[in-house]
Amino acid sequence: MSVFLEDTARNNLPTWATAAIKDGYAKGAYLSPFASPKLGNGYKRSAADVAKTIISSGGEFWFDPMTYALSMPRTGDFRHYNTWDLWGKDRGTLDTSHAQKDHVNRVFDIQAELGSPHLAPAILVSYPDTLTSQRALELSQRSVEISANAWLTVAGDHQFWSAGAELDAHIGALDQLQPAGWLLVVTRSDNAMPPSATAEEVYGLMRTTYALSQDRPVRVAFGDLAALPAVAAGAEALGTGWDMRQRLCAYQDFEERAPDASTGGGWYQRPTLEGLFGGLTNGEYVILVSENPALAERLTPGAIGPKPQQAFRHHATTLTRIIDELMPLAGRQRVERLRDLYVGAHKEWPRVHRITGAKIGSDRWIKPFLEGIKLFCEAEGWN
Repeated sequence: MSVFLEDTARNNLPTWATAAIKDGYAKGAYLSPFASPKLGNGYKRSAADVAKTIISSGGEFWFDPMTYALSMPRTGDFRHYNTWDLWGKDRGTLDTSHAQKDHVNRVFDIQAELGSPHLAPAILVSYPDTLTSQRALELSQRSVEISANAWLTVAGDHQFWSAGAELDAHIGALDQLQPAGWLLVVTRSDNAMPPSATAEEVYGLMRTTYALSQDRPVRVAFGDLAALPAVAAGAEALGTGWDMRQRLCAYQDFEERAPDASTGGGWYQRPTLEGLFGGLTNGEYVILVSENPALAERLTPGAIGPKPQQAFRHHATTLTRIIDELMPLAGRQRVERLRDLYVGAHKEWPRVHRITGAKIGSDRWIKPFLEGIKLFCEAEGWN
């Protein structure tokens, strides 16, 4: 299984994760202090209870400190975060060796308590050759010094993953730390779906994944469909979920919210069409089914179902099926197979657009990812 679940502000993570693990369309889940409290609060179960439930179902349980979210613009949703003992004094202060070690130790203590592998905290980086990037490197170094079995997170925005040679130098320095594994994160300035990715960003993520996955496992948090090129480049798994906030990591989802604001962030029930490597609105899909049911069935294997959990199961199963097709292939073959699948999907979109009048098409769902793959293939001499 190559799909894992990100945390959700809803109260259904343990039950839906258990079902997904048992039915084979998820391998485990990541708990976030921004989405879940440490202790039960009458709405959400305690972290210990969630961990026990997921582990007992045969799944992986991880506590992701998501320290990098503190560096996002306007982050202010601390209603759950402040229930965790993650800082000695000033929240987010990591400018000294002592502060870094203290934070890392607190994170690792919580993970040990919950039965989670060590996943080190990380700092969000925009440019790979700055004081911030150096501090991110130092924090990672402190983490592996404290725990040689720690996984390291690399979190960056669009500029970071598009930074070319400077990105490669930063990743090279991190790689020398030799952690147990890697969790990569692309942060977004908005929560549009599909995300506003670029070919350069996709290429940078693929290049990084390819280099790091040569001797250690790599995963992409909040990856969803956008992380498939990274899977082709060597990533073993990606994160997803049933809410928008589980499928991408957007700044606005960490802003302070009113006390009476919705906790869920909105079910994402739009159908995922495997043959398009993208989705349609519910209304557009109804038109497609009505006007050309044979085409709709060919592009969308498996029943979707009208309820949120059914829609999520179909989506996660679709991701799993695509990844399972790529995994047995060798490096170059895997990348070229995904490229061919994107090319095939690109050819399907005009017909679907004529039938449904879809507002979002291959320019968003296909183009940046296909172009990023082509850049990667050119760099590797795989033309």
